[in-house]
Amino acid sequence: MKIWTSEHVFNYNWESVSGGQWQKYPNPHNQAVIGTDVVDRRVVDGVLHSSRIISSDWRLAEWVQKLIGANKVCYAHEYSTVDPKNRVMTMQSKNLSFCNFVTMEENMTYRPHPEESDKTLMRQETIVTVQGVPLTSYMESIIVNTVSNNSNKGKAAMEWIVDKLGEECSALSISSSLERVKNEILDLKSNVAESLIQPAKQSIEDLQDRIQGDLKQLGTSISKPVMLKAEENPSSKSL
Repeated sequence: MKIWTSEHVFNYNWESVSGGQWQKYPNPHNQAVIGTDVVDRRVVDGVLHSSRIISSDWRLAEWVQKLIGANKVCYAHEYSTVDPKNRVMTMQSKNLSFCNFVTMEENMTYRPHPEESDKTLMRQETIVTVQGVPLTSYMESIIVNTVSNNSNKGKAAMEWIVDKLGEECSALSISSSLERVKNEILDLKSNVAESLIQPAKQSIEDLQDRIQGDLKQLGTSISKPVMLKAEENPSSKSL
């Protein structure tokens, strides 16, 4: 049995890292994982509990395949909890493929950095046990080295997805801001138009009232103001 441990600090807050974990695959940095399937997901006392099956290609060397049997797609079970109140995310995974020969148990925790709350501290531990085949210690060392390499790829993938989500949020924010400015411009146009139309309308009504009053003084009344078309010229008709 071999135990591998690691710590890493992400320069992002806990909410960004824990949210990015669900959209981590696929990514260009770690292409070994080829699929994830949710088996169960529920919320208990404000904590999200999830179970997933992870499909991956271990890309085993040919001589290793001869020892434990060839299998291109390998499966693992992952159980995770997300506690937003206490800002803790835990993940435990164990392989389902080749479990008669190789056991890989991985435990990961994500918490806010104790000294810098805007960063996230990840702790990772992997226990590898090989049995029932020759060269067990040598194979355990190979698997641990693979785990270490994949961990570096996983960190790069997390950085990538969090940056990507940040860019998408920025794009949405810009789009929302542009839409808000557009609506404000339309409202401004409407208000300006209303501010011009209303006084003009009032002036016309006042003029109509004055004309009506003058006509009444002359002993004549009209219900509507006289409307002249542009092409009509009263002086020409009288001639």
